[in-house]
Amino acid sequence: MEEKRNLCERIFWICWCIFGICAAIYMMSKIWTRWADSPVITSVASTNYPVTNLVFPAVTVCTVNKAVNEKLIIQGCRYNKTLSEMKAIISSLVDPEGRNNDDNVALLNKNPVSPDTALKLLRLVAPKCQDYLLTCRWNNQAAPCTNLFKLVLTDTGYCCSFNTVEPKTIRKTARSDAEVLKQEMEYEYLQKAVWDYADRFRDKNGPVMDETDGNNGTTGSQDSYTCARIYDDEMYPGVCKYISKCRTDPGICKLNAEAPPLPPIIKVAEEYPYKAAGSGRSRGLTLLLDTLRCDTVPTESFKGLRVYVHHPEEFPSVGEKGFLVGPGMENQVSVIGTDTYSTEALRSFNPIRRGCYFTDEFPLQHYKEYSRSSCVVECENQFIHDECQCIPYYSPGNTSVCSYIKMKDCVRKAIVERKIFKFKSRMLEDDVADKSCTEVCLPACNETSYDATLTNAIFPNQHEPNMTKMLREAIAEKHTFLQDIAYVSASISVLRIFFRESSILQYKRDELFTWEDFVSNLGGVMGLCLGFSLLSLIEVIYWFTLRFYFDWKRYNLAHQTATGVITGKF
Repeated sequence: MEEKRNLCERIFWICWCIFGICAAIYMMSKIWTRWADSPVITSVASTNYPVTNLVFPAVTVCTVNKAVNEKLIIQGCRYNKTLSEMKAIISSLVDPEGRNNDDNVALLNKNPVSPDTALKLLRLVAPKCQDYLLTCRWNNQAAPCTNLFKLVLTDTGYCCSFNTVEPKTIRKTARSDAEVLKQEMEYEYLQKAVWDYADRFRDKNGPVMDETDGNNGTTGSQDSYTCARIYDDEMYPGVCKYISKCRTDPGICKLNAEAPPLPPIIKVAEEYPYKAAGSGRSRGLTLLLDTLRCDTVPTESFKGLRVYVHHPEEFPSVGEKGFLVGPGMENQVSVIGTDTYSTEALRSFNPIRRGCYFTDEFPLQHYKEYSRSSCVVECENQFIHDECQCIPYYSPGNTSVCSYIKMKDCVRKAIVERKIFKFKSRMLEDDVADKSCTEVCLPACNETSYDATLTNAIFPNQHEPNMTKMLREAIAEKHTFLQDIAYVSASISVLRIFFRESSILQYKRDELFTWEDFVSNLGGVMGLCLGFSLLSLIEVIYWFTLRFYFDWKRYNLAHQTATGVITGKF
């Protein structure tokens, strides 16, 4: 400040300098807070990302009938259980609240079984995929449904799933591979033995129900598609003796004991999970479905199927999230995918700050790849185990299974009271406060999500099956019962799943500010408010280092010279 400036000018410049410093500090603090609190920005990376790069979503299909009547009878004879007791065992797992089976579940109090045994029986009596998946087409090519679908355990029992990736840990009692293989080898002829005995028993003892009953038809029919045969506990123990005799010597029962040939394995794609060839229903998955209305262990109040479209790595929560497919309907499910990826630069940030986990940062105990849904499943199972000392039957791992009493009294109560949404989780080592599973389980940094839209109409629109191409092809594949148009209208559905658009939005997670951006923003603020620049910084450094040093040195030299002159004069 020049010495000749008056007081008003000095006050004016002092005020503006103070204002500039305060404004610079305020704006720099805002930039710092934004960078510290939200270091990640999600932006649109592409508006034309092809769906051929996406994995096709997994499709899980569940019939509401979780057991085949003939299998219930065969396994009941093996485990010394009546048909009612077998129904009660299955109901205790898939319908613990007794929505449709109050009387059956009550039977367990008289003759209880362990949850592990119930789970084994659930697998042994479950319908096969080919029982209700009649024909399948993938990418406009016919393929055996057994090659496309596999039987998986869901929150509503065993269902058939396409393009799903199984967890790395599967409950041993849920597989029962040896018993399942043995049963399938003899089931074809033992099923006919049950039919034969039921027909003879009814002919001898008369029908149990009115022959004009609309849901069950007439008794004594030789096919299993009219829901004509009525099975009950009155057939015991005679049916078990007859099955035992037929198993020992099938010739006595005039049955063919040869195991049915296995369907040929046809490779439908080189990589798994599968990818669609494009968009549109001709490049997706098309299914002809049977709702299995003749079987009698329903877990829902409706007739039809549940279907869930989800990511291949996701647990198929069909009971909680699936949509309904009713009989006599053609259903189209158009899918829109959304892809998100994250740059490697985000690894330098804490997962909590960036709001996502990379796959290798949060390894799960039972699943191969990290996903938020799989993490939530493990988190909730941990909570249920802590509360009830058991886990639901469909959960991965080999921890003890909850009985139907614990499912009703402990598990459901804990969920209804919403304790599960606020508890201290052991999944995070640095967890110091109670957190919900959704707070613990952040999204995956690289993920694909699917949004499905369902539309439907009545099927078929012709009064003769042969007039519909899909039915005509199915009949040619030996599904001759589809020639009955009444059965088709009451039991058959069509399901088509496909990508709606040929391209989708792809999002990118990246740093909000790089260090270069951060320094540039700070420099811009300081330049605006204080006229500061890189040269100003160099000038400050110069004045307090080199200039100070040389001035000090010059002063010392001048001082020594002056001292020497004075000394010489004296």
